[in-house]
Amino acid sequence: MTVAEGDEVYGSDGDKLGKVVAANNEYIVVEKGWFFPTDYYIPLSAVSTYDDGKIYLNVEKDVALNQGWDQQPTFVEGETVTTTAVTDTAYVDETVPAAPARTAGDVDTTTMTDDTLTVQAFEEELTATKTKREVGGARIEKNVVSEERVLEVPVTEERLKVVRRTVDRDVTAADANNAFEEVIVDVPLSVEDVQVDKRVRVGEEVVIQKEDVQRTEQVRGTVRREDITVTEAAEGAVVNDRDRNVNP
Repeated sequence: MTVAEGDEVYGSDGDKLGKVVAANNEYIVVEKGWFFPTDYYIPLSAVSTYDDGKIYLNVEKDVALNQGWDQQPTFVEGETVTTTAVTDTAYVDETVPAAPARTAGDVDTTTMTDDTLTVQAFEEELTATKTKREVGGARIEKNVVSEERVLEVPVTEERLKVVRRTVDRDVTAADANNAFEEVIVDVPLSVEDVQVDKRVRVGEEVVIQKEDVQRTEQVRGTVRREDITVTEAAEGAVVNDRDRNVNP
């Protein structure tokens, strides 16, 4: 395929240089920038591969921009040159009339048609996202432990108390019925025995709660921003009024 105007040019590191605006058998002209574009005359020896409208160089972008290729090579007007098709495997040459040399007046520029031209400067800002992950935990175990305890229990037992007293009186009729008889009287005595029983009760409670504790962490990152430089053609022609708080 033939290199065409508008093809994109990339360094070997994948960074974009610009787009093709002209080509001949010695170099391709790459335009970089929008507001104040610059032309780079990159020799074909720096071209590595061509893939579907994308041209890849064999040097990184920063290297290409510092090779002095922004200076137009000497070119004899009217000589016949060839446009070169760059492929992955070979170069295919096709003879065509030479492209006219580009001068400073040929650079594409933006002309103000109204009283106001807005040029946006983009910048990056850091944002943070949070994800929750498990870092540990606690295990609560309840074990059965046996221990000996002593319980003091008051008990009651019956005892026989014998009281003898001297009596001097006449015998009554009721007494006469029992006079001179052998009598046996059984008196039962009782005692309380202690039996040990067990009942279950709640002796302690452990309340387990999770609470969120906040702390502040610092994260760092590199951000990019664009600076707009205005060059005045005559002294006093530009008045700078910078206000970053004004929204477009």
